[in-house]
Amino acid sequence: MTFDGKRNTVISTNPVSIDPRLGVELNFKDVFFVRGGINNFQQALDDRDTLNQRKIWIYQPSVGAGFKVGDVQIDYAFTNLANQSYPLYTHVFSLRVDLKRKEERKKTK
Repeated sequence: MTFDGKRNTVISTNPVSIDPRLGVELNFKDVFFVRGGINNFQQALDDRDTLNQRKIWIYQPSVGAGFKVGDVQIDYAFTNLANQSYPLYTHVFSLRVDLKRKEERKKTK
């Protein structure tokens, strides 16, 4: 939710705009993860409409996987950065290292 005025989102009013996201994650023994999701819903002009009068809903799907060993997690995502008419796909890799001590993690859980 944003409160800075009207944006190009699914729910768009002057005081608030809401951009819904939907995702799912499946994990196996908290070591291997598979993810999928969809976000960035927007209305845009249809590229096939030469008169620029027809609007369509566009969105960004993504899928990914992750692997965790000890305090290190490696994640991968494959996502569409453009609209569905002319897709522009990208690969995203990330590395996460947990720097907290095991005793501190137990206290916060």
